[in-house]
Formats: sequence, C-alpha cells, structure tokens
Amino acid sequence: MSNVTSGIQRVFSQQCRHVSLLCQDLESPTCKQVFKTCNKLRTLLLPSEYLKSLGGQTLDQMFRSLKYIRALDLSSSLLTELPDSVGELKLLRYLDLSRTEIKKLPNSVCKLRNLQTLKLLGCLWLFELPKDLGKMVNLIYLELDDMFWFKCRELPPRMGNLTRLQNLHAFRVLSSTPGRGIGELKDMADLTGKLHISNLENAVNAAEAKLNQKESLQMLLLEWTNKDFNQEDEVRAERDLNHLQPHSNLKGLALHHFKGSNFPSWMTSGLLQNLRTLTLSHCIKCTTISVGQLPRLRELCIKGMLELEEWPEDQCPTLNRLQISTCPKLRKVPNLMLNLTVLKIKKCDSLKALPMAPYLMFLILTDNLVLEDWHEGMLTAVDEQRNPVGQPRPSLIGVLELKLQNCPDIQALPRIFFPQKLEIRGCVQVTALPVSQRLQHLALEMCSSDALLREIPSTNSLYSLVISKISNLTCFPKLPHLPGLKSLYISECEDLSSLSEEEGSLKSLSSLQLLSIRGCPKLEALPDVGLPTALEGLMIGSCSSLSSLGSKQTLKSLHSLTDMYLEDCPLIQSFPEDGLPSSLKHLEIRGCPLLTEQCQEEGEERPKISHVTDLEIGSI
Repeated sequence: MSNVTSGIQRVFSQQCRHVSLLCQDLESPTCKQVFKTCNKLRTLLLPSEYLKSLGGQTLDQMFRSLKYIRALDLSSSLLTELPDSVGELKLLRYLDLSRTEIKKLPNSVCKLRNLQTLKLLGCLWLFELPKDLGKMVNLIYLELDDMFWFKCRELPPRMGNLTRLQNLHAFRVLSSTPGRGIGELKDMADLTGKLHISNLENAVNAAEAKLNQKESLQMLLLEWTNKDFNQEDEVRAERDLNHLQPHSNLKGLALHHFKGSNFPSWMTSGLLQNLRTLTLSHCIKCTTISVGQLPRLRELCIKGMLELEEWPEDQCPTLNRLQISTCPKLRKVPNLMLNLTVLKIKKCDSLKALPMAPYLMFLILTDNLVLEDWHEGMLTAVDEQRNPVGQPRPSLIGVLELKLQNCPDIQALPRIFFPQKLEIRGCVQVTALPVSQRLQHLALEMCSSDALLREIPSTNSLYSLVISKISNLTCFPKLPHLPGLKSLYISECEDLSSLSEEEGSLKSLSSLQLLSIRGCPKLEALPDVGLPTALEGLMIGSCSSLSSLGSKQTLKSLHSLTDMYLEDCPLIQSFPEDGLPSSLKHLEIRGCPLLTEQCQEEGEERPKISHVTDLEIGSI
C-alpha cells in the first residue's frame, strides 16, 4: 500500500496496485499523476481527514482511468453525486459511500455486476435505491441505516435476483407491481439479521417467501396494514401467517396488526425452540395467547390486543421481561414467573392481580383501573431436582424501582419491599410509604391532600424528592430528618402559599444543593428565615404571585450558591436588601419585567449583580 501526500514529489509506477491518497483536493497535480500513471490500481482509499473536495469532473476522469479498481472508499467526503461513469468500473467489488451528502445513486451503478459490498451508512439525504439494483447479482452486503428503511417507500423491482444478499432489513409487498411480490424473497436463503415484511395483505401466495429455509435469519417482523378488514381478510391473514413459518433458529419474532383470530401451530407447538423475544402488537382479533412451548423465551411484549382475554398458563418460568399495554379485556396472567425482573403493565382495565415474581426488580403500573392485588407471598427457590434451596423469600423484596400511576383500586403499597426509586401518581387510596434505608428517589404527584407527603420516612439514603400537583397543600410541611437529600423539586402545587409551615422547614435540609419551585401561582414570598445553606442551584418559575425573594439576608447567606434562574415571576421588583452571594456565577432572568427593568445598566438593582460573570437578562 502506497500513501501519497500532496506536495511531495514522487515517481509512480504502473505496477502500483494499492494507494491511499492523503490529499485535500483530487485536482492536485499529485492526484492527477496517480490516476494517469497507476491505471491498473486495485485499491484506492481517500481518508476523510484529508479529502475536502470531490468534483464531479475529476471523479469522472478517475473512473474512466481506473478500469481495474477492485475497492473504492469515498466515505465521509462532501460527495453529492456520482457520475454515470462509475458504471465503467466493471471489476469493482467494494464501494463505500458512507457519511456522504449523496442524494441519489445513478442507475449506472447497477452495471457493477461484480460488486459484493455497497456501504451507504449515514447518507442522510438518500431516500431510494437505483431501479436496476436487482441486476447486481453478486451483491452480498447492502449496508444502510435503519432510518433509510423507514424513509424508503418502495424498493426496486426484482430484488429476488440478489440471491447472495445477506442483509435486507425491510421488504414491502406490492402485489400489483411485477417484481415486487412476496415471491421475491424465495431464493434469498442467505439473509441474516433482521427482516421486516410489511403490507402482507398484498401477498398472493405467502408460502413463496420460504422463510423456513432462511436459517441465518435472527429477527423477523411481520406486518399487515392498519385498516378496516372483513371476515375474508381474517381468514386470509390466518392462512398467510401459517405459510410464513420461519426457521427454528429464529431468535426474535414480532407480529403487527395481524388480522386473524388464531395464531398458527408453529407459534404454539414448540417449533421455535430458540426464540428469545416475542412482540404481539395490535393483533386485535386474538382472544388467547400461549407461550408455554417457547422454552427460551426471555422477553414478551403484548400491545393493543383489544380482544385478548385469556392467558391460560399457570407459570412462565423463562420470561425475564414482560410488557403488556392496552389489553382492556385481559383478566389474568400466569400466577408464577420465577425469572421475571422487569414488568410493565398499562391500560389493562380488567386485570386485578399481578403474577408472583420473586426476582422482580423493576415494576411500572400505569392506568390499570381495577388492579388491586400485589400477589405477595413467600417463595423458596428449588434446584434442578426441585428440592428446596435456601430460606423462603418475600416475593417483592427485590424490587428496586416502582412507578405507580393512576391505579385507583390499589389501597396500599406492598408490605415487604425496599425500593431505591419510588414514584406514586394519582393513587388516592395509598396513604403510607415504606421505610426503606435504600430509598434514593421519591416522587409524589397528583395526590388529593398532603397526607402522603407527611408520611415521608426519615432516611439517610434519599437524595432526590419530587412534589407535584398536590391538592390542598397550602404550607410546605417540615420534612423528617433527610441528611442525604440533594435535590428538591416542587411543581404545580396550585394552593401552595408558603414554604414554611414551621420556622426553618426548608432550612433544616442541611445537604440540599438544588431547589426548584415552579407553577405555584399562590406562593408570595421565599421564607424570611432563609433557605438551606448548602444550596448551589435555585430555580423559580411560573409563580405569578411571588413578589419577595425573602428578607435581606435570605440569598446573601447562601455562600455556595452558583446558579440562579428566575422565570415568569412578573411581580418581583428587586432582590433582597443585602443582595446576592459573592459565589453566584450564573444568573438568568426571563419574564420578570419589573426586575429586568431594575437590572439594566442604570437600574437600582444593577450594583447587586455586578459581580455575576455569566448574566442573562431577558428583554422587558
């Protein structure tokens, strides 16, 4: 390999076969000499850190000269188009156009019958492939970003001619157009990775895809269009899905908008012994699911199955992650899921009880109207011979994170659990919080009173506290001993008028570094007794009645304060009498017209902020 740098005189031989051009301009004499002399080059690399310009005329000359080139790398250049003469590189096997500005490939590129690798990664403006791509019969690697497959509306016809191709991420079935039917997939037996087949309602004979012969395929996504359908469409969908049986090596399967009422036997009979992930999305006619014959299934996502009622298995021992959303008729899930660590359930209006999952770590429950039973219990692990191992274990003791939102029938939190992160929103019957010495983050939102706020336990571990949309909260209560609390967010408490139910309510938070107060329209003043002295950041916004930032020493005494933000507080006219601490580095004021006016060059408050190095004051 010869490295050629512009400006350095070199003698080039016709025998040279591999060159890397470290030039900023292909118009340079050095580059022209290379193209003229080394006309039997096999490899030409143009490293992006050097190449800045790629003129179309220069490329055209280069392509016409280098008839024997095998590998060409033009990636990360400012290339916007390829000249038609690229089709003259008959021996080219590798072409990299990744991260260029190219918008369209000339159809002449399809004359490169020996091309095996075409790389188009990061070509943000490329939305289509040339119409004769199906003639590139030796193409093995067609590398494109997922975003391209999302943007591309249709592929060129006769893609099935690319029988050596290994990566075709998406295929849209268009039955009315020759060369775009599902039969194009028939002979593409070498496909690997992911394949997304959409518009399956257009499939004339789904069996022609021969998916069961594609043993290297890892992930298969089958999608029907989301539109109205009749009984005939339902029967067709069931027949087609039965004919789309994949190879048993498949590791991931997703069905979207399947119109049938029953899943095929290959999904339930144990054929997919290697399946790890299964997604069933908007299969709105199916009433029953069964995954008991999938011995390696780790992740299951069920979404928008409006008629789903039954999940008959009593156990799902292999599942690690389960997500169920918008299944309003689902009444029960398996009782026992021994390996489940992540569970998310949303908008399941008929589900009353959770599964028993002794190793559950992350639990998110949202908008489940009748959910009421945590299904707590004591479980003992067993070995392969089903002999008891160790001591009985509370089923929810391992939960690290619980998010509970709008589940009105939940009356209390689990009896034995010690979360690190706990968020409760709109669960009016919950009146007590766990005493956990590993609780680090707590968020209470949309509570009908301040009762739950007053139940916050004393703990050394809590470092983040969020209080939002608490009705009838007029005075912020004195919190328990929270020596580790670093951040406190108070937002949208519409009745809050005072931050000090007791003298020093906030000031007692000795480790607090960030205080954010937003959307409290009745709050009139910061507490005269002061704020936590360790405070480093203070953010106040959308407090329309706030007129006082405290007594003369309230802010001056905050010797660690470095950042302060005031936004949409129109009644504030001035800072406290003693001004701001010398530690303050950044001050931002927006939507505070009276204060903004006083902070102008000739304003009365200007001397108080003269030491602030990073000052942002919005217009009056």
